[in-house]
Amino acid sequence: MLKLKQYAGWLAIATCLISLLMLRFAPPVLTGWIEVVVAPGQTLWSLAEQCPANPWDVVNAIAVHNHISLDQTLQPGEVLEVPTKMSPFWTRLVF
Repeated sequence: MLKLKQYAGWLAIATCLISLLMLRFAPPVLTGWIEVVVAPGQTLWSLAEQCPANPWDVVNAIAVHNHISLDQTLQPGEVLEVPTKMSPFWTRLVF
């Protein structure tokens, strides 16, 4: 029992660090969705590059949010909702 108490502080610190790392590598929370009219030649990737987050995460978020598949060709004039902001990972911390 004495040895367990001796390492309890280190265990708590390690748990906090692991939790922060898990949050850091989780997909970002995207906000500020606006409607965008697709121009000729635009792709999910070109739309995703306008958001300040990893484009892979944004492409997936746009597809899920608009109920389309990742391999679907976008049609000019199609209206999609696209995120404009990314919430930092520490906003997901709950105390």
